[in-house]
Amino acid sequence: MMLRRVKSLSSEDQLLDEQIELNLKKRGVLLRFTRPLERRFVEEMHRNRHRQLVWAGAIGILVIAGFAFIDLIYREELLARMTLIRSGVVLALLSALTVLIMRDLDTRLPGWISVFGVAVSAVGTGLMLKSPGNPIVEFEPYTFILLAIVGNIALPLRTSQAVVAASVNFAIAAFFILPLPTLLPMEKASPLIFLGVTSLLTLLASYRIESVERKVFLLYLREKVYAEALYAKYRSLNDISNTDALTALANRRLFDDFLKQSWTAAAEADRPLAMLMIDIDHFKGYNDTYGHPAGDECLKRVAAALKASTRSDEDLPARFGGEEFALVLPNSDEDAALALSDRIHDAIAELAIPHASSPSKRLSVSIGIAVEHPATTQHDSRNLLIRADRALYAAKRAGRNCTRVDISMDPAPEFGDNAATAALRN
Repeated sequence: MMLRRVKSLSSEDQLLDEQIELNLKKRGVLLRFTRPLERRFVEEMHRNRHRQLVWAGAIGILVIAGFAFIDLIYREELLARMTLIRSGVVLALLSALTVLIMRDLDTRLPGWISVFGVAVSAVGTGLMLKSPGNPIVEFEPYTFILLAIVGNIALPLRTSQAVVAASVNFAIAAFFILPLPTLLPMEKASPLIFLGVTSLLTLLASYRIESVERKVFLLYLREKVYAEALYAKYRSLNDISNTDALTALANRRLFDDFLKQSWTAAAEADRPLAMLMIDIDHFKGYNDTYGHPAGDECLKRVAAALKASTRSDEDLPARFGGEEFALVLPNSDEDAALALSDRIHDAIAELAIPHASSPSKRLSVSIGIAVEHPATTQHDSRNLLIRADRALYAAKRAGRNCTRVDISMDPAPEFGDNAATAALRN
């Protein structure tokens, strides 16, 4: 209910939620949802029904074949005839089961294959019943009751299909029982009465089972819709918490987490890890000259250029703070970092953003690069960050609009350490 109040559901999910509520409140004996939900119910329940029917069919075939011991015990003289009938029933059921397995995507097939199985089994029972000289002819009709129980309860039939199966079973039973001259009228009426009552009771049970199944499906579907909406909300909030609102790049929080994860992964895989620190040259003068709205637009364009220059599936560009950006480059050595630096300088030059306060009169960036091999160093990920920052300051001292690489393997004590002893490469 809370989700509907805050309108957290998409328009499509809101429509689905309304349909679910409508069907939950619906009264009546007809077990059917509105068309879109009915189609979804049939499709989602099909796999389970198909699997149940395959197992039920296989077990049923074994049971029918196993009942041959009755022929051995009570009607050995009819064994050949009974075996022929059972073989025909088993062969028909095996053929139907084969079709069911081969056409496992047909949602209508399981129900009608079940009806076919009940009908074939009923015909086989009737043929055994009318066999001349059957010594257990007065007990044979009660087999139809067993078929009613199996068809309406054991098989995964919807109630409408169970009604068809029960009606077919009763009609076949009456067709074979009523004309039998070897049975007295009471011996004919008794099994048919029991069969009718059993069919009715098992159909009521089938109806109740399906109604509960449908209600459970609606409740499950509603919870699934809400859970997916909550997850989408969580993902959205998580993206917001990890994204810089102005540039849409990763923010400092995500940058720190990604750097630690990349450091650990590089150490485990024995691969290099590179970082670029990037600063927009004379950005304070840009803001003073053009105003802060123009400065914000400038940051957006630079961020887009940085993102377009990286490997989108591996590298992480982030806004480090103010006009500074940072890029983490997993599995990248110095050559790869320098190549990316060249692409960034070219991309910024192509923007051709005027900058009256810059000596070049065009916006430019300074870049510092550092590369570490986490598997062979005693330093941690913070050292890579400090070294990249040191290289950035060296690029600024060199006149800006250039790149410098920190090649010192010594620990870097702090940010902004501009000691002349730092080893740098142009």
